[in-house]
Amino acid sequence: MRRPALKWIAGLCVATLVGCNAEPETARAVAVDHSIVDNYLETYFQTFPTRATAAGRHEFDGDLEDLGPESRRTWLEFNRATAGRIEPALASGGLDPELERDLELLLRQARRQVMDYEVLERPHRYPLYWTGILGNATVFLLVRDDLPLAERLGSAANRAAAIPRLVDQAIEALAGSAPAMAREHCEMAAGQARGTAHFYRQGFAEAAGDDALLRERLTAAGGVAAVALEMLADSLEPLCEQASGSPRLGDHYAERFATFTGISDPLEQVLNGAVEALAEKRREVAEYGREVWQEVLPGESMPQDDVELVQRLFNRIGDDRAETTEEYVADFASLTDASVEFVREHDLVTLPEPLTLIIDRSPSYFVGASVGGVYAAGPYAPADAKTLLFAPTPSDSASADAKRAFFRDFNHHFNVMIVPHEIIPGHYLQLKYAASHPHKVRAIFGDGVYIEGWGSFCERLMLDQGWGTPMARLAHLKKQLENIARTIVDIRVHTQEMTREEVLAFVQDEALQEAQFAGNMWRRAITSSPQLTSYYLGYAQVMSLFEDVRAARGDEFRVKDFMNGMMEMGPVPVRHYRERMLDSDSGRER
Repeated sequence: MRRPALKWIAGLCVATLVGCNAEPETARAVAVDHSIVDNYLETYFQTFPTRATAAGRHEFDGDLEDLGPESRRTWLEFNRATAGRIEPALASGGLDPELERDLELLLRQARRQVMDYEVLERPHRYPLYWTGILGNATVFLLVRDDLPLAERLGSAANRAAAIPRLVDQAIEALAGSAPAMAREHCEMAAGQARGTAHFYRQGFAEAAGDDALLRERLTAAGGVAAVALEMLADSLEPLCEQASGSPRLGDHYAERFATFTGISDPLEQVLNGAVEALAEKRREVAEYGREVWQEVLPGESMPQDDVELVQRLFNRIGDDRAETTEEYVADFASLTDASVEFVREHDLVTLPEPLTLIIDRSPSYFVGASVGGVYAAGPYAPADAKTLLFAPTPSDSASADAKRAFFRDFNHHFNVMIVPHEIIPGHYLQLKYAASHPHKVRAIFGDGVYIEGWGSFCERLMLDQGWGTPMARLAHLKKQLENIARTIVDIRVHTQEMTREEVLAFVQDEALQEAQFAGNMWRRAITSSPQLTSYYLGYAQVMSLFEDVRAARGDEFRVKDFMNGMMEMGPVPVRHYRERMLDSDSGRER
């Protein structure tokens, strides 16, 4: 099925939202029901067909985003009108609670889009806007197996062939915007464009295997895509020389933070809380380190200085590591199997069946492209569709020293700690339940604080239930130091002009992390803010709720009830779970 013309989308805006430029009084007179959510999702998938594929919708698989000036204007007006219709409906109250939860998430999504397209002008000032779409254009079609290979690769070829058109739109949008661009963003985008071009020229056709006809088709489409992406890189590189904008959100950060997190507390209060939490966490790590010193470093004298003690313990964690990518992936897969058995043995949560989880490294044909992480089946995929976890691995072309450094950072004890976060009972479980929830909008635009808070909470829960050794707990505490530092860095970078050098020093000296993590934190702070804050803030919310529910239920408290209860509404803000679980009338989940 071909994607509807943008005129149709504009018509939908008029028909469903009472005019994209409707006055507030008109919008208030229109009743809001679940159709506004359904209409938004349809328009979203038609506008961004690559995201439809990621969600398990296949009617747009052969299409690629069309984001010329008119398309972008239509999308902006659609989101502005959506927000204008939802805001008074939520303010008036009296809505069905399920609809209210959906509308809260949809309003935040619409506000983010208005901010991106109107206030921050990302299509003009942020070249990563374009390279992000281009880099992900065919990934889900290549790695998923919920459709026949020939059909998926045919759609991938169609998308690749359309890349020159999207590249032309990118070049047109970015032309003349160099003074407003941040050099860091421009350089990253140019590198991404060249890496993606290398993939389409060298790796894309390898996905066809021994099918000569498919290989020929992918080779032709990939060659066209590679030429266009190289042209994009060529156009970006001189812009990078002229770029003089700031990568910081500055005055816009507070609004962005509130829209993303749903937290209305003053930024200074959030920052001060994180600074205090970092100091407390350092004390916790040192105290625990002294308890387990003889077990972790038997026969070695224990330092009196807390920082030296913690650094030596963290260094010890890195000694137990893989030597090869194959060994690393095997360790990850083995730990995943063990975590499933542990959860079942301790009856911690109801696991959805079938699990349909595949652990592997990314296919070898993804040369020049970064592919890793959880590729969930999506809320529109069949129930038995596979979720893929491609373990992060060093590049095959990396030096021996770089590979050793990678495996030292992502060591065995780190894997023991991170498997509950990423897979069972963390993100995989949460994504699986969210995908089956009848309110699809929650899986598509889920609350990021709930999502990362759940993963971080699951690390601690599993350890508290007996999973792992003291070194795995040390790895978890090290990760918590990193997570708290992420919140501090994100706020300071965007509101206090914290420099890259200051970030590197702070993360290494105060959060006691390695240089690789410090450098990565700077890059993420200037490219994905304020997502970095969701780990610490979400953990604090979920753990606080867990402790309050346990105290309220006393002897009747069961971990499994809490864990299952946290899946019932999907990834909505944690306060909704607090309201449900701590109902004053019953003290029980309703």
